[in-house]
Formats: sequence, C-alpha cells, structure tokens
Amino acid sequence: MLKIADTTFTSRLFTGTGKFATPALMLEALAASGSQLVTMAMKRVDLRGGNDAILAPLQQLGVRLLPNTSGAKTAAEAVFAARLAREALGTRWVKLEIHPDVKYLLPDPIETLKAAETLVKDGFVVLPYCG
Repeated sequence: MLKIADTTFTSRLFTGTGKFATPALMLEALAASGSQLVTMAMKRVDLRGGNDAILAPLQQLGVRLLPNTSGAKTAAEAVFAARLAREALGTRWVKLEIHPDVKYLLPDPIETLKAAETLVKDGFVVLPYCG
C-alpha cells in the first residue's frame, strides 16, 4: 500500500506513457503491471479533438493520471503547464519536472522549489522530479 495525499494505492509502481510503439501496447503493459498511477507529458496530449490517442485509452483503463511538466525550463513554464493540466484533465496532481538543459535533462533544484511553492499554495499535490 502507498498513500499520497488523500489517495491510497495498492500498487507502488508508477508508469509512464512514453516509449510505447502503439497505444494498444501501452494499455496492455499498464493492465498487466497493475500500476494505478500513470505519468503523461501534457505536451504530447492533443486536447483539440476530444479523442486523444493517449488520453482516451488511459481514462478507459481507470488509472490516476499524473500529468507532468516535461519541457518546462523555468518555474513559470512549469506552473503554467500544471494549471493547464488541471483545467484540461480535472486533476490537482502533477509531476513537477523542470529541465533547463535538454541535452542532459538534469532537474533545476532552485526553479523546482519555486514552482513547488507556488503549486502547493494553489492546491496541487506535487510530486517533484529531482536528482
């Protein structure tokens, strides 16, 4: 069992949506793993059509979505992405990722702390990516 904020999970495995060849393969792997918490990059979600190839299948699977702020280089960009995710997906949960250097993807601890302070005050459940 794992408890985060007001939610208890029976699985401690977090999974991501990247690197799968097809949405069907992703769903098969997630179902087999028993993972209940799935991260997804908001920059990869197409909210215009209403039937995104990643989002719609995940919602059908019934997992908790953990949108991340991948691609953000500053606290301001990460806060913007998190608020967008909250509006689009109806979740206050966010995996906070701030990588100023796309070559190495090392997190920026100062910008991460700034963004986390803002997001927590804004009611988010923040799971920071830090190294």
